[in-house]
Amino acid sequence: MTERLFRCTFCGKAQTELKLLIQGPGVAICNECVALCERIVREASDTPLDQMRTVDSTPTDQLLATLAGYNKATEAADEAMRDLVDVLREREISWAQLGEALGVTRQAAWKRFG
Repeated sequence: MTERLFRCTFCGKAQTELKLLIQGPGVAICNECVALCERIVREASDTPLDQMRTVDSTPTDQLLATLAGYNKATEAADEAMRDLVDVLREREISWAQLGEALGVTRQAAWKRFG
């Protein structure tokens, strides 16, 4: 059986470097990123709504960085899906069952993950 190493989708740290890694469908967040989010939410709750930044008022460099982050998240989600498919195939789950879970044909599932 292959040893799998999971990473935080946000900071990229491996589970071996962290106290806690919470996984969801295609994403994972570590205890350190949760703490950062808590701080951001706490600070944002003190900011009046009319002073909060919107996408339209966000500087271009920050939007580009966000776009790059989304791309990394997509790659991380794809890697996590591959890991799950590997586990399911080790459990002898058929390509037809995988395709059904993904909402595609068995051939499409095999082409993507086989």
